[in-house]
Parts: sequence; structure tokens; C-alpha cells
Amino acid sequence: MPTLRRREEGRGFAKRTLGGLFAALLIAGTAGAYVPTSSTVPAPPSAAGAMPEAASPSVNGNASASDFDAMVQRLEKRERDLDRELTEIGPKLETVEKRLIARGRQYYRLVRMGMLPVGGGFDGLVDHATKVERLHTALARDLDLATELRGRQQTARKDLRVVRSERAPMLVQREAMKQAQQALQEADDRRDAFQRAFGESADPPHTAVYGADTGPLAADPSSKFAQMRGRLSFPLAGRAVVTHQDKATTALQLRASRDSAVRAVYPGTVAFAGETDRGITVVVDHGDHYFSTYGNLQRLDVKIGDALAERGRIGWVTRRGSKPPLLHFELRRGNSTLEAGPWLGL
Repeated sequence: MPTLRRREEGRGFAKRTLGGLFAALLIAGTAGAYVPTSSTVPAPPSAAGAMPEAASPSVNGNASASDFDAMVQRLEKRERDLDRELTEIGPKLETVEKRLIARGRQYYRLVRMGMLPVGGGFDGLVDHATKVERLHTALARDLDLATELRGRQQTARKDLRVVRSERAPMLVQREAMKQAQQALQEADDRRDAFQRAFGESADPPHTAVYGADTGPLAADPSSKFAQMRGRLSFPLAGRAVVTHQDKATTALQLRASRDSAVRAVYPGTVAFAGETDRGITVVVDHGDHYFSTYGNLQRLDVKIGDALAERGRIGWVTRRGSKPPLLHFELRRGNSTLEAGPWLGL
């Protein structure tokens, strides 16, 4: 009984598989090498996807340089993603194609055998039919995968060409916009400088001064600070605009035209160097209870106890964003403030 049951099961399996085998044998007899194709292969989905709307923006006259930077960055990221996808697809597709060739050859050999396995009896024929059917399924699966990978590869290459064609003119436009903005800024700076020097202004009264950084020193080694009224060295080299902070103070605000070194107006010793309500501040003791104060520094080049010569470098004032370099300068004798302008010859 068990033997009879196995034979019945074998006949049932043969009925299910021999149909496919005989159809394959007929095809092999009417054609050469045969590689199956699936009639229901779906259209391959694009892993690359369509170009995002933000990657191909319409540039208008109101776009800023930062907008262009953001657009270019998105395109560059898209380009990197597509390059990475193409790099990953290549080896996968090569592996699938090699496997397709190997399985196709094996399938062809099995099909060309035709009815030869009949000599091995019913069981040999069933085993042969099973191998053919499994190989047929594997070939169809590989073919679907190869089709999908080729579709993704083609789409990614197309998207990459679009990205590169959009990025190139955008780089040119961004550079042109930066140059135009720079030209406008330079024009504004020239107009502001002319207005400060020659035009009327709502700012406090101001004077354009050119301080010396080289040349003969004003202080005689035997002179005292009290004898230097009107002859002190200017604390900034180059062009600077001098304004009074307000009518209630004798201090001066010195607005430099560029990043500038701050110089001691007279020989002395650093009595203080650190943070105050005026930012980084240096106080220099010139003897006889005379002190000069330099505030709003951005960089410090001295420390307490350092000896300074006339025009010795104290630190730096620098531009901060759109704000020009600005030095707060004042003179004191003991606890009393002195009007700084006349001591500088202003």
C-alpha cells in the first residue's frame, strides 16, 4: 500500500509538471537557444525619482545670493545621491547579467535533452521536469530584476544630466549676483565716505583725520605729559572720523575706515587691560597722574605692567558685520576727565 500511494502521488506531480516540460520541448525543437521572457514584467519603478521641484527653481529678480547658494547646495546634494545610486546599481546589474547567462545556458542544455530522461524511468523524468521548472522560475525572476535595474540606471542617468545642466548656469548667475552686490556695496561705501567727509549729516560734529604710523615722534624723552597738549600722537594710523560721543562727555569716538592697530599716544605703562562696560579696554599710565584709555578693542596685544613707547601697539579695532571699526578714546588726570580733542590737536 505505501508503494502504491507513492506511485499515485508521483503521477499527480507528473501531471502538474509534464505540461510545462512538453511545451518547452516543443519550443526547443522549433527555435535555437531559448531564454524565457516574462509577459507580465511590470514597468520598473524609478529609484531616482522625478526631479524635485526645488532642484529646478525659477529664478527671479528678487533672489538673493544666499538663495542661489541654497539652490546650488540642493542640486549638488542631488548630484551626489544620483552618483551614489549609479555606483550601487552597476555591480548589482553586472552580477544579475552574469547569472542570467549561466542559468540560460543550463536551461538550454536541459531543454535540448528532450525526452532522454525517459530512459531513467518515470522518476527520472519527474526529476528532470522539476529541474527545468525551477530553472525557468529563477530565470524569470533574474530577468525581472535585470529589467528593473536597467530602468533605474537609465532614469538616474537622465536625472543626473538634468541636474548638471541646471547647476552650471546657476553657478554663473550666482557669481554674477555676488559681483553686482559687491559693486553696489562699494558704491554705497564711497557715497557714505564722501557724505561723512564733505556733506551735511545728522551725526554729531565730526572731523576726518589721518594719523601717522611712521615718521618723527612728538614726545621728547625729557618732556612731561603736561607739555604735550596739542602734540600727542593720534591713536589710530590712517584715515579716521573723529566725533564727540555727546555733549556730556569729553571722550572721543574714532571711526576707522578699515581694521586698524591702536597705538599709545605717549610713552607709559599698562595699568589695566581687560573687560569693562566699554568692551576690551586698556588704560596706560603716563606719569604725573595722567592716563589715556582705549576702549572697544577686539584684540589685545599687551598685558598689565608692559612698558609702551609712543605709538607702541596696544591692540586692534576691527569691523564687526556692517559696523565699522570704532575706538573709544579718553584722557584723565587723576579722577578728572580731560577734553581729549585739544590734546590731539583737534
